Amino acid sequence: MTRATPEQFELRSQRMGALPLLGYFLERMGLAEHLQSYLPRDDARLRLAPAAVIGLLVRSIVVAQRPLYGLAEWAATCEQALLGLEPGDEAALNDDRVGRTLDRLFDADRASLITACVLAVVREFGVSLVQLHNDSTTVTLSGSYAAADGRPRGGKATAAICHGHNKDFRPDLEAAALHPHRVG
Repeated sequence: MTRATPEQFELRSQRMGALPLLGYFLERMGLAEHLQSYLPRDDARLRLAPAAVIGLLVRSIVVAQRPLYGLAEWAATCEQALLGLEPGDEAALNDDRVGRTLDRLFDADRASLITACVLAVVREFGVSLVQLHNDSTTVTLSGSYAAADGRPRGGKATAAICHGHNKDFRPDLEAAALHPHRVG
């Protein structure tokens, strides 16, 4: 039996935080499989599977809240498997590729994707649907969005930004409401 020496080891520091726990629940939900079903990988410019990129974005939103241009830097500090990535995938992340993937998500059958995810969660976690509470979310926008007028894109209606009432009572921001099929 030989003794280990310090030279035989390499100390490597990586952030984990809540990623293992989050990954556990995302795996039980079958999120990666649902995303693969609705976001096929048929565009070579993407270089990364759309399901992997959206999975990374979900993880980022939950644990890191990084802007698109900061995803690669954040991903490089984490264990790739915890992000749903293969080793070296973070090098292919940039805001352009992530934006193209988000375009793919917009063009996908999002209603069916969400339904599949919700049904999987209901089954996997035994969620009771005896009572269902649907809570709406306030969307507040600031800036100019002249093109957000409800025009169809890819054969699908887009939201039109219209003046509305902000439930957050933020007097410093203009209230806005999203109304599909309505130009306002």
